[in-house]
Amino acid sequence: MFQPDFGVEFLDGSLKDIVWLNFSGRAALIFQRVSSFISTDPSDYKAYFLRASCYGWFIAPNPANRRYDNPLLESLEACIDYAARVEEDSSEYGKALYFKALAMVVQARFKAIRGYKFSSRWATRGAKDAAEKLVEKFPDEIDAALPLAIFHAFWGGSPIWARIAQVALLVPRGDRKRGIRMLEQIAENGDDSKLWASLALLNIYSMNPHSTHKALEVAQQLHYLFPDNALFQLTLGDCYRSLGRWVLAEGVYQSILAKVKSRLPGNDEDVCEISRLRAVECQINLGKMQEAFEGVKGILTSNPINPEWVVPWAHLYAARIYRYRGDLKRAERALRYALEGRDIDKLHKAANQELEAVRKELKKQEEK
Repeated sequence: MFQPDFGVEFLDGSLKDIVWLNFSGRAALIFQRVSSFISTDPSDYKAYFLRASCYGWFIAPNPANRRYDNPLLESLEACIDYAARVEEDSSEYGKALYFKALAMVVQARFKAIRGYKFSSRWATRGAKDAAEKLVEKFPDEIDAALPLAIFHAFWGGSPIWARIAQVALLVPRGDRKRGIRMLEQIAENGDDSKLWASLALLNIYSMNPHSTHKALEVAQQLHYLFPDNALFQLTLGDCYRSLGRWVLAEGVYQSILAKVKSRLPGNDEDVCEISRLRAVECQINLGKMQEAFEGVKGILTSNPINPEWVVPWAHLYAARIYRYRGDLKRAERALRYALEGRDIDKLHKAANQELEAVRKELKKQEEK
């Protein structure tokens, strides 16, 4: 196990402040600051990584939006390129290794998510090599373990068919349990890597319905530290939602909407629309049908374009409200609108089940 050893500092005081502000939900402000660093020193690999992380925050609320994909990948590539140019006898060498390995792991992960199959394969191999080189250089430094921990956590524990594919494609495999253990230790005992380890854990736990309670614990911790980070608060609400704790979930979503109304930085249009929709879902489950109706009417009236799945899901919730009121014809029409949307998050399955129930009730009415 890695033990805390703070003899090496990968982030100096000013960089730590920037990372903290970035986690605080001030990505737009930090983006301007790191862009000025790059203008002053075009070879500042650290600034390129921080700029990539800003793009990551912009993407996170609505991953379907690919507007920032290329700038993010270009920033990571620049970080890797300039970090690789730092000579081994330089005092910056340790930092350069750290940021290079971290950028390569993030790059490989992002390419895999976005479906860059061929380039992702080679990026993954390079990322693992860079992460292992960093640990070999600083074997007792807990923060140096972050890139390798991320690799193991995200490239391990695959289903059997995926493991076969990894072997066939010569893609290195990780050890998922080991990676998660390493991330947990870094999140608890680390220094420079502590926040990034917590963010990785939040992502991992949120993807698995069996680890929702762990995701909730991390989301609570991060929301406590960064109450104005919309992504952490949204994830907190989603954890309560997944656990069926509707009162707490609605409270979180309403808090986000209040921040949007007060124009607090970091709460953008996507966050607003997702929170409005989630609040409606909570209200329906709590039997607050009039409030839910007002909420869904607001969504359908404004007809937001992004995220694209909000309006189709709003039609589904409208149908449930109409059905509750006994207005089955309107419920049926709303469900047809819902089915015209893309099948995101099992929308069509839910809409078809609702439609079947509505048609059965309509048939009973006609038989009377």
